Amino acid sequence: MKRDRLCLAVHCVLLAGIVVLVIWPLHPIAISWGYTVAGSRVLRRLQNTPNLPPEARYAQATQAGQLFQTALAWDPLNHQAYANLAAVYLVWDDVPSAKHALARAALLSPRAQDAAP
Repeated sequence: MKRDRLCLAVHCVLLAGIVVLVIWPLHPIAISWGYTVAGSRVLRRLQNTPNLPPEARYAQATQAGQLFQTALAWDPLNHQAYANLAAVYLVWDDVPSAKHALARAALLSPRAQDAAP
């Protein structure tokens, strides 16, 4: 009985090690996704309350922008973070930066690659 438990424990440890080795290269994508989701929540809250004072709008846009920048630092190919960052730039009335971010999001979007001939 003791030997069976020991064998089970060894197998569980080996399986956990294999799972970690397989998933570990994907951790930047997962972290980037988390920051993108957090920034999207802040941005959505900002967009759903248009009557905020300018200082509060700027503070929330800054918070969302920082979250999207962090997401892009973890995964520079995160097209959703670029698209959301463009919305933040529009809150700041920075149209050239918004256009650049949207162009980058369109370039990285999987749907854009599917539409290419």
